[in-house]
Amino acid sequence: MELPFSIVITTYNRKYELMRCLKSIFDQSYKKYEVIVVDDFSKPSYQDYIITNFPNVNYVYRENNSGPGENRNKGIEVAKHNYVIIMDDDDIFHKDAFTIINQSLQSIENIDQYPVVNFLRSNARLNYQDYFRVNTFENLTKGVISGDVTHVINKKLFNEFNYKFPSTRIGGELLLWFEVALKNGYPIFNQEVVQLMDDSEDRLTNFDYQVKRANLFKEYQMEILDKFEGDLLEIGNYPFLITKYKGAIIYALLDGDKKSAYKYITRVMKYSKKQAIFLLMLIFPKVTIKKLLFMYRKSTG
Repeated sequence: MELPFSIVITTYNRKYELMRCLKSIFDQSYKKYEVIVVDDFSKPSYQDYIITNFPNVNYVYRENNSGPGENRNKGIEVAKHNYVIIMDDDDIFHKDAFTIINQSLQSIENIDQYPVVNFLRSNARLNYQDYFRVNTFENLTKGVISGDVTHVINKKLFNEFNYKFPSTRIGGELLLWFEVALKNGYPIFNQEVVQLMDDSEDRLTNFDYQVKRANLFKEYQMEILDKFEGDLLEIGNYPFLITKYKGAIIYALLDGDKKSAYKYITRVMKYSKKQAIFLLMLIFPKVTIKKLLFMYRKSTG
């Protein structure tokens, strides 16, 4: 049986990347799907181009720039089918990806008990060989999974649990998946379906982009700590907790927010006195902080 899919792509000022992504969809041999492009106020709009070249795409143009989270929520809202595949505009699907997703979903009994299931992107690594595993919050924070995955949302169940992508412009997905993992588990199929492309200058993993938008990365690290510190302490995952504190401190300093940096330095010292060395960073020049960011990124993969 072929399950119908809704493919939701959010985009903003990435016309070339979006067209490449759409081509990878329409080149699939599997044809039982709809495509929804939610445009986050790109200038100019792609509407005429989409209508001419991809007439089957449901193009939703937002009247203000609200970030990927709210646009994914909009895409899920307008999706006609229960299984909604969330796709980044600058990545591409492998050939026969939809066939693989369809077969995988039907290979596991009671798959419809999970609000989301996941498939690997090309940079993802698992430290186990199982084809299918329901991962826990502890797994997600202890390095069992690295890299990125592609999410397949069970719309009915997702809505029943009142899940939403956070409006946080950076890192909102991880905040959501931590919550899902704590309540429902986080299933992953050990099967790659998407090629991650790294040619966009404003990709979140781009070093210069992280420096430029340090304020957003700071807020993301702080939100993880504020929401999940208790859960991390409960499972004794001090290394992950301390790593997030380091991130919050470094991004705060890059943002010129020494007050927040000092706050998080004093908090992390409760768990590791040697983190007091970060107090010296309060007087470091920005060029040195950038070097520390480079080292931090390297240490976290």
